[in-house]
Amino acid sequence: MVRLRELAGAAAFGIVATSVAALWPTVSDVHVTFKPDYIKLASLGDAVFGEKAQVVAQTAPMDPMAGPGPVADAQGRLRAKIPNPLYQYFDVYLYVSKAASGSLAQHLYMFHKDASDNLVFEQSFPVSTGRERHEKYYTDTPEGLFQLDPDRFERMHYSHTWGGAAMPWAMFLNATIHGRQTGVALHSATVHTAELGSRASGGCVRLPPEKARELFERFHAEEQGMVPVFAYDAARRRTNGDGLTLRSIDGRPVLVPGYKVLVFIEDYQGGPALVAVVA
Repeated sequence: MVRLRELAGAAAFGIVATSVAALWPTVSDVHVTFKPDYIKLASLGDAVFGEKAQVVAQTAPMDPMAGPGPVADAQGRLRAKIPNPLYQYFDVYLYVSKAASGSLAQHLYMFHKDASDNLVFEQSFPVSTGRERHEKYYTDTPEGLFQLDPDRFERMHYSHTWGGAAMPWAMFLNATIHGRQTGVALHSATVHTAELGSRASGGCVRLPPEKARELFERFHAEEQGMVPVFAYDAARRRTNGDGLTLRSIDGRPVLVPGYKVLVFIEDYQGGPALVAVVA
């Protein structure tokens, strides 16, 4: 499914880019970077924190074909979490439950917006999030709303934290966690496919190998666009996970080239299983 988006919406918000094509991220083979958080924009006076976004359900209707059950549950959780002002900037939405058990646990649910801005279900598959225990490091997967880092889409990444472990088709979260750029990514489970559906990683979100490659290639080919910069939560030393954005002096969202993909990770088991009753 191809949904190439024009950049007219970005122009409407006062973002004029010269030679925009030169700004788009390129995919690297093996790449390790550190990018300072956009909080520096605010400290320089080029941008200021916007007022706290009101977190309410979206006016866009849910997928009428979703029906009851885990899909509708995941969709409803997304709609309740995403602030209305943020909804317009993204085309693809990934919901990940890092719960240890339950109807939604250890699964990724993928949605996209259709031409009428409806949130439509595409697919779901098992994943593995962090083991959530103290080891060499605390192996937790962070919660909240996240963007994907346009500078860290890597066909093959080797983890410095875990002894050079291979992370094919790595799509890193664009966030500062505990005062540092996070090393958490969505990537292929490689030799750990048998563990999919359970907490098993060092903090990343492991995907089935074929899905990791599918999403990596699709996002890079189809989902580039102008996206807002998330604000920095100085008290928690992390990028804001509730969808608050930086705003320019005139109050407009600060937009930069990125991927129009929004990821929501939470520790939520899911609602109770539905039981059919025959009258």
